[in-house]
Amino acid sequence: MMMEENLRETLLGGQTFSWREEDDSSFSAVLNEKVYHLRSLEDAASDSFLRSYFDLDYDYAKAAEDIAGKDEVLSQAVRSTGVIRLLKQDHWIAMISFILSQNNNIKRIMGLYDRLSHAYGHEVEPGRFSFPTAEELSKATEDDLRSLGTGFRAPFIIDAVNKAEILEEVESLPFDLALQALQRVKGIGPKVASCILIFSYQRREGFPLDVWMKKVMREYYPDKDPSYFHPYEALSQQYLFSWIRSQDRFSGN
Repeated sequence: MMMEENLRETLLGGQTFSWREEDDSSFSAVLNEKVYHLRSLEDAASDSFLRSYFDLDYDYAKAAEDIAGKDEVLSQAVRSTGVIRLLKQDHWIAMISFILSQNNNIKRIMGLYDRLSHAYGHEVEPGRFSFPTAEELSKATEDDLRSLGTGFRAPFIIDAVNKAEILEEVESLPFDLALQALQRVKGIGPKVASCILIFSYQRREGFPLDVWMKKVMREYYPDKDPSYFHPYEALSQQYLFSWIRSQDRFSGN
């Protein structure tokens, strides 16, 4: 069964907070010192940055079929969602984004992302600002960050600025050691570290467990651990996360 790419879920489903849906149903983001506009992945194929960002050389359609064949729950998740991808984001943007994601929802995270960009990034096109680099964000004090609404996350961002070199160290480490290295930054626990590794370093063995996924595992996979989903741990998690949110099975969380 052929499945269509679900670009909207890939871009707005919680693995990145850089993209916005426009009134004409296109998507835009400030990345790589440019403002990108996309209607479909065909628009990304000829751009080397976007080709890597969307991991266009990996066969996500085949992966989706393999995942769907694992069990009935995954089959429902894949068939109802369509083909989604794991993005290869900038390491720094991913780290700060997932620090912002703690005890937060997607809409609020996007708001914080935009406020940080306007306050400390630089204008790429009129009215469109880049996400601040570690150097740009080093100008912010904890009080400055709190004034933007970051709350308890403010000291974590300051510590991330001071320990940004960890991101280069992580590149060459095996998954478990990379997970530990990222947790040297204040406020980064196993779940946030796993998200950074998946959605920036494309470590496909990651399986972050937030409130939604813990409930999914309890209800549907009580006798399983993430190894059950091998070799598609991260992608299976993203399908289950997207599906369960769309079903609103656990409303109120």
